[in-house]
Amino acid sequence: MERWPNLLSNDVELSTLTGRLLILLFAISLEHILSINASYHPGSLWKFIAIKLARKSKLRPPKQQQISGMLSTITLLTFSLIITYAILSFATSPWFFEAIFMLLVIKSTPLIKNCKTIYIQLNKGKKSLAREQLSDVCIRDTQSLSTMGVIKSCIEGTIQQFSLRYFIPIVVYLVGGAYFLVFYGLTISLAQYWNPKTKYYRFFGKDVNAIKDIITLPFHCLLAVLIAVLFGFKHLSLKRNSWHRFGTGALLATTARAMNRELGGAVIYDDIKKRRPKIGTTIKPTLNDLKDLSRLIKRLRQSIVLLIAMFTLTTLLLP
Repeated sequence: MERWPNLLSNDVELSTLTGRLLILLFAISLEHILSINASYHPGSLWKFIAIKLARKSKLRPPKQQQISGMLSTITLLTFSLIITYAILSFATSPWFFEAIFMLLVIKSTPLIKNCKTIYIQLNKGKKSLAREQLSDVCIRDTQSLSTMGVIKSCIEGTIQQFSLRYFIPIVVYLVGGAYFLVFYGLTISLAQYWNPKTKYYRFFGKDVNAIKDIITLPFHCLLAVLIAVLFGFKHLSLKRNSWHRFGTGALLATTARAMNRELGGAVIYDDIKKRRPKIGTTIKPTLNDLKDLSRLIKRLRQSIVLLIAMFTLTTLLLP
């Protein structure tokens, strides 16, 4: 079994699992009190490179755009994993860099702050500002959204982003380690930058988004199960295959039922309206639901931290 550096004392060696659990506790505790500004986040450079690559092929035929997108994905991921390997191989304290990687990937505090900001803006009647704030959690057209539409979009986008940017990275790291975490984090970022729901990346980002959907499907369902554990199994809905993606549909349907609200319905991307089924109950979302959403996210986060702490203590006590 892989041996970890002496994290506690010169006489203590930690197993791989225990080391990862301790790193997780350190990283997520730091993330709860410290959020990295987007201007200084290394992901900004990654986004700049990704968008530059995509723009070079936007005038090509659709098939060539798709091929270019796949080659760009392979190139960027391979180069990044090589850098990750070099860092972890030559670093005297690889656990420190793994904690940094985790801190760069996970995001929950900004989601809660964004939800509160939208609530405050809507409460003050500043609907335009609230619509603009939605760009942090979704890419749909927001200019024509009503107050209820803004609230519904915020709920749908926030719970998906929590799964993508917090829950899944934690599980991925525990299961696959730093390399799987880096691969996942970069793939999710590329899928976001090259989202095929927008016309410029409709073909260029098709393959990387397919990879993202395959990876995230079981984890979205797992988070839906966790929500059901916390709020009641009667809310669990894993058979919502009428949604365009099964995993996302299960997560949104379970969230909607746990909040006793209606989600789904028509959305607009690049002036194209897409019809989606309504899920949950028949009760329309209201402004106070954004407060409930913040509480839901916090409770999920606390439960995840508690589970990690319990597993850590168990691995430390067991021989």
